[in-house]
Amino acid sequence: MKLKNLFMAIGVACICAPAMAQYEGTTLDDRIGSGEDSIETRRNLSMFNMAIKQNSFTEAYDVWKPVIEKAPFANLRIYTDGSYMLQTLITQEQDAAKKKVYLDELMALYDLRLKNLKGLNSFARTDLQATEGDVVYPQAYCYAVYGPQADPQGYTHDKAYQLFEKANKLLEEQGGREVKGYMLDIFFRISYAKYQANPNGFREQFLQDYLESKEICEKMLQMAKDEPDPEKAQKIVKDYDLPLNNIEGIFAQSKAADRDQIVAIFTPKVEANKDNLAYLKSALTLMAANDCDDTPVYYKAAEYAYNIEPTFESAIGTAQKYYKDGKTAESVKYYNDAIDLCKSDAQKGNIALRVAAAMRKGGDFKSAYAYLDKAVQYNPDLEGKCYMQRANIATKEKNYAQAKAYCDKAMAADITLSGQAQRLKSSIQTVEAHNAEYARQKAEYDRQQAELKAEEDFWKAGKK
Repeated sequence: MKLKNLFMAIGVACICAPAMAQYEGTTLDDRIGSGEDSIETRRNLSMFNMAIKQNSFTEAYDVWKPVIEKAPFANLRIYTDGSYMLQTLITQEQDAAKKKVYLDELMALYDLRLKNLKGLNSFARTDLQATEGDVVYPQAYCYAVYGPQADPQGYTHDKAYQLFEKANKLLEEQGGREVKGYMLDIFFRISYAKYQANPNGFREQFLQDYLESKEICEKMLQMAKDEPDPEKAQKIVKDYDLPLNNIEGIFAQSKAADRDQIVAIFTPKVEANKDNLAYLKSALTLMAANDCDDTPVYYKAAEYAYNIEPTFESAIGTAQKYYKDGKTAESVKYYNDAIDLCKSDAQKGNIALRVAAAMRKGGDFKSAYAYLDKAVQYNPDLEGKCYMQRANIATKEKNYAQAKAYCDKAMAADITLSGQAQRLKSSIQTVEAHNAEYARQKAEYDRQQAELKAEEDFWKAGKK
């Protein structure tokens, strides 16, 4: 057993052993008992709270240690504030050995909270109760952020990723609170590091991690749109717009969506899973999200899936095959089938939006506009996203004034698009500035050429 693991095992054992039954009550007295030890615990708790408020983390640590060892059910703050304290100490500490100790204690603290979770939840307020996933996700985040500086010899991206995987699985099985945007950002950076280490072996998982991280951010941004309190809505946007932009930026930088590589990965797998509808639907989603929805393997997966059970995913794939082959009437039929196969108007609107994106990608802007109109008819809540698509079309057509106007409309209709729309506007303004400078330089060049030509014509005329 490694020294680190031995330390954690001993630490957790000595911390957990004394008081497993003390959580049964709901008052502090029930949880810390009575007598001299309880008086000392109360004093240490008070000093700990005061030290945390004053950002005196070394002093907080000294009084925190006996509390977590003797009274692990005292309150929830010895875990939450204790984690914050240890993170700060890792950052501030200059001694490498002490940094390592603090990291080990931080990981052990999360393990202890996980072990005592039922008891801690029994007296915590409803909004502070946690699932196992709620505990493991910040543990994974802390290991990924502080592990490299506190334990450079022992830290590995593999272990960080395994912790995130465990957290994701627990959240999927048990539910929990929303994952913080900054934690998703770090998770995706760890996934990217694993992809860089093994591009071929980890590519498919990296693609999946991208889609899931992006989806969570987008769902949280949707909550901002539904939030009646403007300040709370802005906070959600602030918490998730930048992580989403970072995730998309890292993904673009990774070049993991290389068409040839994705086609090479999915061609044999689609054939091997041609009777597996769940896999085919997943493959269709991944390929569509990575600009591979016009490849033979995508069409083949759609055909296999549609033959098993017509779904909107497979209908879209079939429609795009006909569209690529120039069979417009057939493609429209399957596009409309895709919409009809949806169970709700909200879903119909989302599919119409996807069809519009496919038409835009193919350069058929007129049809794209028609499906954007349909999307809003089915689901008025998509108005902002439709404006963003119109802004993208106008940008492609170099109608920059209209594109910026659509960006403004998108932001007004949907607060969650404010970051995306502002970035597109900034890009357009940069292009406009470059174009204006080019036009100025060209005008100056043309003026100079005209002067030279006039002078040349003057001298030629004088020689005659």
